[in-house]
Amino acid sequence: MLSLIPSLVLFALAGAISTVPVSITIMILLSPEPRRGAVPFLVGSVAGSFIVVGLSAVGLQFLPGTPRWKQDELLAWLGFLAGFFLIAYAVYLFGHRGQGDSAVLGKMKTRFQSARPWEFVVLGLGLNLRPKAILLAVSAGAVISVREPPLLQGILIVLAYATVTQSAVVVPIAVWMRSPERAEVPLTAIYTWMQQNGQTIAAVATLAIGVFIVGYTFVQL
Repeated sequence: MLSLIPSLVLFALAGAISTVPVSITIMILLSPEPRRGAVPFLVGSVAGSFIVVGLSAVGLQFLPGTPRWKQDELLAWLGFLAGFFLIAYAVYLFGHRGQGDSAVLGKMKTRFQSARPWEFVVLGLGLNLRPKAILLAVSAGAVISVREPPLLQGILIVLAYATVTQSAVVVPIAVWMRSPERAEVPLTAIYTWMQQNGQTIAAVATLAIGVFIVGYTFVQL
């Protein structure tokens, strides 16, 4: 059966490797009024991840009781599904390099100039409804549900997962909040670099994690 912590770390890292959240985060921080959107976007992103994983973990516990071997089989299928999905997604990224979300991000950058705080919260929540994020969150929730941790421990585990999987949002905002003036130059450099190389790096990392998840799941059977 899939082990709790190693599996959650793999799923969280796979969720964190995405060019869209970090690009949106940096655009917000480089906007004319970053304070209006940075914290609401952070809250929405982490809360959204927490809610999806938490609901998955709780919801699966209300399913009719199944034998332990059936639970192991379900987790194995989820592990393989997540791994193969990441491999397929990496192949897609390799095939669409240079055809990223620049147009969409450009429109969002313009929208940020007049967006209200609640809109940034909704945006953060919405990013957790992408197919990749949902699949990984449900897989993580299933692993947590089968392990049946105590309530407080389960909440802390879900919160830790949400924080790690949203690290592409958490880290830039934390750095910016510490020193907004000093953060502007490196954030601009990172954003420019990501527009040129981010998709390739994400494809390589996603492929590596996808292969590792498939291999790890096979070994745990």
